[in-house]
Amino acid sequence: MRRGGRIAVVAGYVAVFWVALPLGLWTAARGLDRWLGLDAPRRPVGWAILAAGLGLVAWAMSALRSEGGGLPVSALPPPRLATHGPYRISRHPIYLGFDVAIIGAGLALGSPALAWIIAPAFLPAWMLYALAEERGLERRFRDAWRSYRRRVGMLSPRFAMYWLGFALLLLGIPCRVAGRRRIPRRGGALLIHNHACYLDFLYASAAALPRRPAYLVTAEAYRSRLPRFILGRVIAVPVRRYRTDPAACREMLRLLAAGHLVVVAPEAERATLGRRLRPLGQVARILSRLGYPCIPIGISGSYDSGPRWADVLRRRPVRVRVGPPVDLSGTDPAAALDAALDALVDRDPQPVHLEGLDRRRLARVAWRCPRCLAEPPWHPAELSCGACGARWTPTADGLFEGPDGTRSTLADLAAPVWSAPEPAPLRALVRTGRERSMYGPIEPLLPLGEVSLEVGPRGLAFDGQTLSTGEIRSLGVERNETLQVAARDGMWQFRLAEGSAFRLELALRRWRGEART
Repeated sequence: MRRGGRIAVVAGYVAVFWVALPLGLWTAARGLDRWLGLDAPRRPVGWAILAAGLGLVAWAMSALRSEGGGLPVSALPPPRLATHGPYRISRHPIYLGFDVAIIGAGLALGSPALAWIIAPAFLPAWMLYALAEERGLERRFRDAWRSYRRRVGMLSPRFAMYWLGFALLLLGIPCRVAGRRRIPRRGGALLIHNHACYLDFLYASAAALPRRPAYLVTAEAYRSRLPRFILGRVIAVPVRRYRTDPAACREMLRLLAAGHLVVVAPEAERATLGRRLRPLGQVARILSRLGYPCIPIGISGSYDSGPRWADVLRRRPVRVRVGPPVDLSGTDPAAALDAALDALVDRDPQPVHLEGLDRRRLARVAWRCPRCLAEPPWHPAELSCGACGARWTPTADGLFEGPDGTRSTLADLAAPVWSAPEPAPLRALVRTGRERSMYGPIEPLLPLGEVSLEVGPRGLAFDGQTLSTGEIRSLGVERNETLQVAARDGMWQFRLAEGSAFRLELALRRWRGEART
């Protein structure tokens, strides 16, 4: 468009939005004041609110001009996406500032209708208009816009749930942090922590204060409404752990380039028995290529606050230690991460106290007698075996005293069970679901009903379908009762009514020739 045409378009927008619209709102407000018999004194505080609203508008227009390269004119959209300055606060700070200015004008000029009727009614109107604009922004800026939208809300930053969660952490769980100064005060960096509990992301955040980090989160958390709503209030990146996820990698790079801290658990899942899992080699290699500092964070005690097999969270003391940046430039970055985290964790495996836990759920991780490997009459809830007479007694320091007087952690106690060969096939009654599309939006699984699952050396059989071990690309356990299996063209989940999903996963890994780390 020629210069003259551009000037005409801008002049038209000024006439409509900055002359006609304010006059129309003021005329409507005075009419409502007379019709409803409203009257109020002029309040000087209204001028301050008016100035704040207009100041936000001016700041946003200046940022849009300097960063976006344009003006707030829909017919002449800026060529670049503005994400800094007031656009860190709201996706639409000009509209928000205008609404605040209306409230201030109503108070300053003594118009209750303008302040308390017109302004609130104008809010949903401009939000609907902004949503229409956002469809164009998504078409023009694609992934960059979607990334920005996840970080910033329409009216405010998406940090409210982070602060609420951290406040609950401070009030409910004693958490000591050492080495906080090792986290850079500005710029992008990776915070790498060991993972034993749902709350570990909050413990890592406690080390990062006052900075507010972003998180890599399993895509599974986005399949339910409540977790999805909560994650929408923090900066979170969904990751499909069962396949290569380049979209998550690109989003992580955008966050780092924007100066965010990104919290990563390189094991990709929580420790089942309290023994720290080795970082995945593929994850460590990706982190080594990003070119940002990798700060290790060792979390001790979180396994006791929320053991994976128990389905509970408890108030337990947690110690967080921040280490110096890890050099991942060597030939084995996973080993470098592993050594750095090992130096920061107080005890490995971590102990666990059984007070207040449902001991029957120990069957998920100790499905046989650790001594004679009998199943019935092994009683995991009593930690006793009717076959060999062995009994283990929980101690005050979170260990288990065996029949010969030796003490061991739960990981050591269950080690013979996890290393014993399994009979084939293993069977379980499961509720099955399949992902609708491995490459589309993250949605609830397509339910396939309750079926009998059979697991053996050749693979899986369920509901007339078979999946051979050669077809399996990824194995894992979601939560603590759901076996997750992915092939090249699909992902299935099998939620057990009884039995152990860890046992099925372990047997499948062994039959596929994989070593569990």
